[in-house]
Amino acid sequence: MDNSMDYSRDYNKIIGSNIRFERQKRDLTIEELSEILSIAPGFLGLIERGQRGTSIKNLCRIADFFSISLDRLITRPAGTVIKSDKERMDENNKNAQLKDKYNTAVSLIHGLEISELDFVITTVKSMRKLTKGSLRDTKGKSKAESEIEADFEIETDVESDA
Repeated sequence: MDNSMDYSRDYNKIIGSNIRFERQKRDLTIEELSEILSIAPGFLGLIERGQRGTSIKNLCRIADFFSISLDRLITRPAGTVIKSDKERMDENNKNAQLKDKYNTAVSLIHGLEISELDFVITTVKSMRKLTKGSLRDTKGKSKAESEIEADFEIETDVESDA
């Protein structure tokens, strides 16, 4: 068996699963969709299972009916989420803001002494612990608060009373 047969079977499976996904998303039966498209239900079932291919004409009709591009019907696995232009722009803006903040942080710490850098690192680590920890120890403090006190070697009121 040559590779071209395997390649077309893979595409038939992708196309079939995409047709089934789009059909089920719209709560249509094979019979209903086959009637709309004027394709025999048995043949449509074979297409959905990836056991048969169909003509480009039929693929275009199917894509048009589902209001999706032919490209999406024949190349993307079923259920693939495609980001809208707005989502991509929002993501790009977020990445740009993140890059700006990173550059600002780098410029702020540039030129600090080692002891100052150690303080900044300890502070950032402590802030992360605060945002993660919510479990309480026996003294009513979060574990993160207790760890921060240990990091900064802070004596607590309870310890100083003893």
